[in-house]
Amino acid sequence: MSKPRILQIRRWIVPTAMVLAAVTFLALSIAQNSPQTRGAAAAGAAPAARMGIHFIFGDRIERPTDYSGTLTLSAGRVSEIIPWRFTGDDAVKGENAWTIETRRTFGEAQPNNPSPMSGGFGGMQHVLPKGFTAVVDAPSTANAVVHTARGTYTFRLDALATGHELTFEDGDVLVQSVAVPTRLSPERPAGAEAEHDYPAIAMTRGGTAWAAWQVYEPGGDQVLVAHSTGAPSGPGWSSPEPLTAAGQDIFRTAIAEDGRGRIWVVWAQRQGEEWDLVARVLDGGAWSAPRKLTNANGPNFFHRLVRDRAGNLHLVWVAHLNTQSHVMWSKLAGDQWSAPVEISGASAWMPDAAADADGNLYVAWDSYRNGNYDIYARRIGADGQLGELMQVTSSPRFQAHASLAVDGAGRAWLAWDESGTNWGKDWSRQDMLQGTTLYADRRPRVAVLENGKWVQPVVDPMAAVSMRYNRYVEEPVLACDGAGRIWMRLQVRDFAQTQRVDGWGSGGQWEEYLTAYEGDHWRPAVAFPHSSSRPDGAFAMLPAAAGVWAAWADDNRVSNFGGRGGLGGAKRVYDIEFARLDDHSPVAQPVLEAFSDVPMRMFGGGRGPGRGGAAQAGRKGATAAARGPAAETPSHEPADVARIRAYRIPAADGGQLRILRGDFHRHTEVSGDGAGDGSLEDYFRYMIDAASMDIGIVSDHDEGGQEYTWWRTEKADDLYHIPGGYTPLFGYERSVPYPNGHRNVVFAHRGVKILPISPEEQHGQINSGKVIYPWLKQNRGICFSHSTATDQGTDWRDNDPDLEPLMEIYQGYHASYEYEGAPRAETSYYKVSAHGQYRPLGFYWNALAKGYKLGTESSSDHLSTHMSYTLVYSPSINR
Repeated sequence: MSKPRILQIRRWIVPTAMVLAAVTFLALSIAQNSPQTRGAAAAGAAPAARMGIHFIFGDRIERPTDYSGTLTLSAGRVSEIIPWRFTGDDAVKGENAWTIETRRTFGEAQPNNPSPMSGGFGGMQHVLPKGFTAVVDAPSTANAVVHTARGTYTFRLDALATGHELTFEDGDVLVQSVAVPTRLSPERPAGAEAEHDYPAIAMTRGGTAWAAWQVYEPGGDQVLVAHSTGAPSGPGWSSPEPLTAAGQDIFRTAIAEDGRGRIWVVWAQRQGEEWDLVARVLDGGAWSAPRKLTNANGPNFFHRLVRDRAGNLHLVWVAHLNTQSHVMWSKLAGDQWSAPVEISGASAWMPDAAADADGNLYVAWDSYRNGNYDIYARRIGADGQLGELMQVTSSPRFQAHASLAVDGAGRAWLAWDESGTNWGKDWSRQDMLQGTTLYADRRPRVAVLENGKWVQPVVDPMAAVSMRYNRYVEEPVLACDGAGRIWMRLQVRDFAQTQRVDGWGSGGQWEEYLTAYEGDHWRPAVAFPHSSSRPDGAFAMLPAAAGVWAAWADDNRVSNFGGRGGLGGAKRVYDIEFARLDDHSPVAQPVLEAFSDVPMRMFGGGRGPGRGGAAQAGRKGATAAARGPAAETPSHEPADVARIRAYRIPAADGGQLRILRGDFHRHTEVSGDGAGDGSLEDYFRYMIDAASMDIGIVSDHDEGGQEYTWWRTEKADDLYHIPGGYTPLFGYERSVPYPNGHRNVVFAHRGVKILPISPEEQHGQINSGKVIYPWLKQNRGICFSHSTATDQGTDWRDNDPDLEPLMEIYQGYHASYEYEGAPRAETSYYKVSAHGQYRPLGFYWNALAKGYKLGTESSSDHLSTHMSYTLVYSPSINR
């Protein structure tokens, strides 16, 4: 599927050398309505031939305004306009004109004014900022004149140097420089379906860039690779070359050049029930046959490939020993990888690594070994000797997603994101204070290992982010360029159609932002164009001599942005984007202070709407309080879980039954109303660690309604299948409103396609039983109703005891459905309002009165954690 025409003027005829080169100019502003600038200008740099200028209109979110207008340059031309959040009649007009009107519409305003529970799905209306990126080919001395229906704004292009942000209309209009992306994934033929994901990039010593990624087409995945062509300052790209056959199960790619100039590509691939790391090597113009780098301790995944200064390659990844996840390390010596070395201890996740100039390797990861996620790091000497295991954080808060970079002075920079205490522990509708939900908030932190001591920047990185987006800023990625500047990618949920006071949200939008540490402040973070993503979206960044190169997966949701309901239901179409940002401005020495595990501020943004020059808020006076409850979950839980898992009773066939703990109704962001539920990765972290579940299903609404989200979810169920440990089943929530009702379907095998819902079934003109029961029988599945006394429930018009043997009697997100007035149940005078209208015919006792014999189970649904789950007697943990 190609992009809508509005997004192209025209992307594919713009030369592939779409790079932002050297946005390092003298700061000067010539304005009819004089802008305010933020930061300090740098002098003496070369002019840019191509740059991106990002315009945001309505940043003060105060009033609907017509900002239709034109952009003209005193020299050069506007080659493309890339819309951002266009809705209604917003449109690009010709080469350099647009129609934009900011309006009140449904959308969250962080952290203020979330929708009340009684607001249901309607939400609050706010003025929605919108804008575009103008790609210009012009000298740095050119003047830009912006004529809008509200006013005229003039500035010189070099006023946007080194992260400067210009403001007009008392801060309602923002102007920023941005990197300009080019697309690496090929355009789709008409009618074809191809989803490109999980990019990795590398740079050779000769200046050639390489990119690897995976593509899904109906039937499975395939690994692709491409390289830059032409001058290093403005590369085009070769056509993608496949490294695997189509139809595989692939998870993440990594790529690097070794000391002999060979290109290595590594990916995780499933064969049978095992996930192993597989590599191919480009040597002398030919790719080697695939070779397995692991052959046990699966699943093996979350791999990173790092080259040190001498050209040695290091591979770090997660393997499983006795059902526990561990970080492993191996080093390439000639043609052979050294025997894997365990470096982390148990319950480790998502390692990252970086090498210093002397060949020492720094590895960091997060671990649940102490009952909450903490950040750990280790230095591995150039001689292979393991240094001490360093626990960087020790607070009870959620701290995960480590990223590493080493600067020219040998300092190891470490970033991660964090959330509240008791993450994934007891949270229910009736008690929202004991635990932190999986996606209550996220914020980045940074620590620096200098001379054996941990220090930190004097300014919170949240100061780079607009106050409007100060709740969901996550997964930092670090890089240190050749000049010594520290760059950081931040993923930001910068829109949701609705967010309620309980944290539930719909229509989420995430984008990739970039900032840099400039001595004593962070640059204002700016979003990459074409960087719409999911909360665990793949992003790769590597340092250049002066600046960074980046690649990411763009799901194109922003291009489908519409009015109410437009974003949550937007089709996700994944492509790989690449951008190069050169910056030759002087680099200031970083100002650092002693590291503290106490948060620098509670939510922390320093760039509030309309704040003028208040771009960089320091940490002085910031609150030390962590969001979420102060008390930790009692330490006896692991022993309790172990006792349940060891328990056995005799079975009728002479064998034994054990108890399996499971949650069969939990959402992720794949659901249109899952913006407050977190990612697939968050789901499995919760199930495996925080909740210590044995079985469960991801139960997103109709699996997002798309082939790729269905494939990605079912593949994750196999990826996180830990033999002898956690066993995911396959399923989803089939969402048909009252009186047919929502049902969760469950299968022991993979590959059952989503069952469509006809308009007649949707409107109750035919019963779901006639549709779903034959399908379940054919595919050896079962189902169960839930939320039964609500608009998502049923009047019990259907039942097949073999195919629908149970119902969900309680969920921590809503209430009990046993009988009217039961403990935690609704009544005519007590309404919970989480699932719409009260429907008392759906209570469980009404099903019993019809003669149905239904077992019961409890699950979480949205938000709720650790409170409602099911115990299943089973002879084994096999599917």
